[in-house]
Amino acid sequence: MLKIVRLPVLSSFHKTNNLSFANRRCGRCIFSLTGEWKEKELTNPLKKDIEEYWRKQFKLTDINNTKRKDIVRKKKYILSMFPYPSGKLHMGHVRVYTISDAMARYYDMKGYQVVHPMGWDAFGLPAENAAIEHNEKPDTWTYRNIAHMRKQLLSLGCNFDWDREFATCDSEYYKWTQYLFLKLFKAGLAYQEEAKVNWDPVDQTVLADEQVDENGCSWRSGAKVEKKFLKQWFIKTTRFSESLLSGLEDENLEDWREIAKMQSHWIGECNGYRIEMDTINDKTSGNTTQLSVWMAQPEFLANIYFLGINSEHCLAKEHLLAEKHGRYQLLTIKAVNPLTGEKIPIIKCDDLKFIEGTDFYVGIPVNNEDDEKVALKCGLKLSTDRENNAEPREKVLDICRKQGNGGYLASAKLRDWLISRQRYWGTPIPIIHCNSCGSVPVPEEQLPVELPVIQQFHNKGGTPLADALDWVHCKCPSCGGDARRETDTMDTFVDSSWYFLRFLDPKNQLLPFDFSEEAKLMPVDLYIGGKEHAVLHMYYARFMQHFLQSIGLASCREPFKRLLVQGMVMGQSFRSKESGKYLRREEIDFSVDPPVEKDNGSELITTFEKMSKSKYNGIDPQEVLDEYGTDTTRLLMLANFAPRSNRSWSNDTFPGIVNWQNRMWLTVSEFIDVRNSGSTSKTISPVEWDQHVAELVEKRNFYVRGATYNIEKALQLSTAISYMQGLTSVIRKVPASLMLSQEYEDALCSLIIMLAPIMPHLASELWVGVASVSNTITDPAVLNQPWPQPDPHYKIKLNVKINTAVRNEIELPCSTINDMDISKALQVAQEHDKSQVLEKCNIVETHFELLQGLEATIQFVVDGPVPPVEEMHAKNKKNDRKKKKTPQKKNS
Repeated sequence: MLKIVRLPVLSSFHKTNNLSFANRRCGRCIFSLTGEWKEKELTNPLKKDIEEYWRKQFKLTDINNTKRKDIVRKKKYILSMFPYPSGKLHMGHVRVYTISDAMARYYDMKGYQVVHPMGWDAFGLPAENAAIEHNEKPDTWTYRNIAHMRKQLLSLGCNFDWDREFATCDSEYYKWTQYLFLKLFKAGLAYQEEAKVNWDPVDQTVLADEQVDENGCSWRSGAKVEKKFLKQWFIKTTRFSESLLSGLEDENLEDWREIAKMQSHWIGECNGYRIEMDTINDKTSGNTTQLSVWMAQPEFLANIYFLGINSEHCLAKEHLLAEKHGRYQLLTIKAVNPLTGEKIPIIKCDDLKFIEGTDFYVGIPVNNEDDEKVALKCGLKLSTDRENNAEPREKVLDICRKQGNGGYLASAKLRDWLISRQRYWGTPIPIIHCNSCGSVPVPEEQLPVELPVIQQFHNKGGTPLADALDWVHCKCPSCGGDARRETDTMDTFVDSSWYFLRFLDPKNQLLPFDFSEEAKLMPVDLYIGGKEHAVLHMYYARFMQHFLQSIGLASCREPFKRLLVQGMVMGQSFRSKESGKYLRREEIDFSVDPPVEKDNGSELITTFEKMSKSKYNGIDPQEVLDEYGTDTTRLLMLANFAPRSNRSWSNDTFPGIVNWQNRMWLTVSEFIDVRNSGSTSKTISPVEWDQHVAELVEKRNFYVRGATYNIEKALQLSTAISYMQGLTSVIRKVPASLMLSQEYEDALCSLIIMLAPIMPHLASELWVGVASVSNTITDPAVLNQPWPQPDPHYKIKLNVKINTAVRNEIELPCSTINDMDISKALQVAQEHDKSQVLEKCNIVETHFELLQGLEATIQFVVDGPVPPVEEMHAKNKKNDRKKKKTPQKKNS
């Protein structure tokens, strides 16, 4: 029940906000401007007038962000993956940011302190390629695109925390990316070595393994990837293999199942250890590389007689090759055993049985007769002293860890993260190369290492930064001698591996973020984005969070608590059955059914596919917004299809959506007319009145509970909208005389409030219309309203689960369940355990979850068999539930 105070909403609203619209010329006089509900039909031009008005109101009054700022509230961090500023939004952007905005607005109305930031993943190849093609500076191209896309997001009605906005190409941001790189470097997790890498011949840069598709093509340019030997920078993500794998089993993670499966497959089974060995060359002196060797049995580390490589390995170079023994060839370079200090020969041979994913074959003759034959063939002397030289595994691993020689659990297939890119538009790697001191980190006080201005870009291979000689040549921070800056830049996935943390403290000039802010607001409660980022971005982001937690800079290990992986927006494509060629719509004859190709009458293959320029099935969001307006576009994006499903875009779905909007508009129009007149032409008897009121109250509770559950628990916004449509139908069916009742007003207000996160502009206009004739509404801003709840007497369920199966559903008043804790839930479960199943179980754990106003669940984890529920009791319970649900199902 809402508090009743009759007030002239319009004049109060204008007075409160000190705004004047007297001089505004409007083709249609909307209620918020005139105080009169003149328009009985909700046309597209009227919708746009409403959206224009309320967009200004949201901006000027800051309705959502100023409310309850001084009140301590539980936090809810809602984050959508930030976009690359390509120039304009596509339909995928519209979907993900509409979902994100609806969820953020919902939780704000639920009383949470919502963090809902937006920024720009702004480094990357497209900006540099544009500079090459159009002789335009990358930053000019990027910031112009950001300005345009920001404007589009505002026109989409998105309520982001714009005061947290940044772009990763801002030096104030990448200063801290460099700072985190130095933390990795000082921890021994960032290193440079020569490696055989994936080379994109079109974009002229290196690709990580994850950026090459199953056909051996670049994920961005589509070019066939070539192999090259280059000196590159890597991050030792393999050091955290076990941590990253076990983190996927964190019981606090929600809706991770599919993504966790993909990442688990990518990481692989952690059934061995990485041992890092120094190298030495008998014929030369100077810098040597470090080898990462995977061993299933590190206790035999002292028993290694040789390491094997194949002919594709970066060490298999002509100048490193020594004597040959048949198909085996020794190298001049040797590994140094970290346990014994002995030199381990390295043999080149393609016939060795390499474990899949590994670069080195580990030869241990004491365990393998074939290894003994190889050792003898290569003239290696076998010692009987080594036969029983196995050390306890933990002792070996502890020695390696203390010496900095690895010793960490890892999978055989996982590789370290290659972050070097031979391009300009990226974060400079803060390393200086000195002939005397080697690779020296830039002192933190000298960060950021800013990108130099380059006047002319080329596409001839190699990094453009190497041409900025004044920038490249510098002094060594260690010895003061002449030195050179690193000219590779970082992979853009490094920038996005920690951006969710900077959003929490974006103006901090002393640290990348304040630990207290991180501890207060992390983890991200709901992370929304595409499945295509499951292995790349989210894997790297998880690694960075694990690393920061390991050095005490982050409070939690897993950065994203709950995932919503939205489906793609699919466009309708037409392909000639005869030629297989994709056709433009103007090449198709739609006057016949089914449509055919205009030129030759050929049959068409019609399907829905991922939107693509080559398939002529793309939809420009701006055209949709221009034609239908913001709220209709948002509603269409959320209705009919679950967020996780692919959404087939079709104009055929607009009529149903528009019709529902019209029905809501008509409902409020009729409500205002009846309330202003104070009576209706038809009356009903007191008995009928009571029956209709009771049914309306029941239905309001049912639909409010259903919509809320599907938004919060199931993340099924389309189903929640179906519940709202159901409540609309109920409201429209009751006799007009009930519009004078408080129960009718409560149902109508609940509906409009639930519409607000989805259609904020239209809901705001409907709300002030209702408020003008209401005896209860004191706040004319619908987005300030608390989310509706079922009445205290409405019955909801306490689910009783044994392991994963629901064994009982106990219906109790909402007020009773809302006050429950685990002890009360346990008592109720035992009282309703007619078959005494719980008494017969060996309960090892008990868990309790309460969703206020929706349901509660008590779960018993039992060890051993679970006794069957008494057959008759189960049957009677099923019949009871069926009887109780029948009226609700009938009207849903």
